[in-house]
Amino acid sequence: MSSLLEWKEKLQKFYANQSIYVDKAIQFILGFVTFYLINSNIGLMKAASTPVVTAALAIICMFLPPVFTALAAAALILAHLFTLSIGVTAVSAAIFIMMFIFYCRFTPKRALILLIVPVAFMLKIPYVVPIACGLVMTPVTAIPIVFGTIVYYMIFCVKNSAAAITGAEGINGQISLFVKLVFQNKELWITAVAFIICVFAVYFLHRMSVDHAWKIAVAAGAVINIVVIVIGDIAFNIHTSYAQLILGNVAAVVIGLVLEFFVFSVDYSRTEHLQYEDDEYYYYVKAVPKISIAAPEKTVKRINERRNTQDLESEEIRRRAPRKSEARRNVKRRPDRVERRPVQQRRPQVLDNTDELLLAKSLKEELDIQNIVNKELEDK
Repeated sequence: MSSLLEWKEKLQKFYANQSIYVDKAIQFILGFVTFYLINSNIGLMKAASTPVVTAALAIICMFLPPVFTALAAAALILAHLFTLSIGVTAVSAAIFIMMFIFYCRFTPKRALILLIVPVAFMLKIPYVVPIACGLVMTPVTAIPIVFGTIVYYMIFCVKNSAAAITGAEGINGQISLFVKLVFQNKELWITAVAFIICVFAVYFLHRMSVDHAWKIAVAAGAVINIVVIVIGDIAFNIHTSYAQLILGNVAAVVIGLVLEFFVFSVDYSRTEHLQYEDDEYYYYVKAVPKISIAAPEKTVKRINERRNTQDLESEEIRRRAPRKSEARRNVKRRPDRVERRPVQQRRPQVLDNTDELLLAKSLKEELDIQNIVNKELEDK
């Protein structure tokens, strides 16, 4: 557990230092996956379905605000639908305009949810989105989740019923068939209702003061998704894949627990309950500390420790001073050259620290040598 917490701290520090580049990389990946899935699921306009166009759109949107990625995805869908039918394109354009006017204009930063929901549907994990949004956002995100669900079922309808739409009589027939296939789809509205209930339930449960509120909220959101969709399946005779439903909610639970680890890591074993009052109120407070780890202590071992200046001076003096036997030998060989001369005092000069240190060493050496010689003469 401690190693995971250390990795969490490292990732948070890395994101804090490189948040600009990380956000742009995520925006590029999301844009590329979105454009690729649109082209692979519709793909009616061959010129817009090439990998070069997909990568170019993702690179351009990477340097623009996130709302432009949603606009580019809508434009790409309309380009494919234009190849299918002008009437279907007009209806889809009206739906996109309503979405952007009534929601994205006021909350442009959350426009990416419109992209994430269809992508999650195409990846078979749509139940991750309402649980994640309920944990880290507000219930208002239910609106773009519903819009994203509608966009996915529009793409799903065009993918599975393109031949029927093309074979309808006239533009009015194509429009009526497209609207009927999309907005009379019972599975669409059951899924939208399940997602709305899930977002509100997860949001209010994870804000409760009970222990393990986030885990309870994640589990409750997955159960709500399964129960509502199963009830709708039985009531309206819709054939839903139960295996896909269960596996998708299991993935949603895993993602929810990962979000809890990174956003809401607390230690319930050290919970404290506080009570105090003032002139008007009594206060009952529950304090749950966050999980934190102490920074690892670094032990620095010095192999060659630096000795102080006094030890260096003493060692240098002992090294340069002549031994006693050498001094005696010099006295015997040249006694006439040994004289007692007072050490001349040098005039003080304004020197820097290095020159003063060298001068002190020199004076010390001369004094030691003179003392040794004088002692030898006295002994003789």
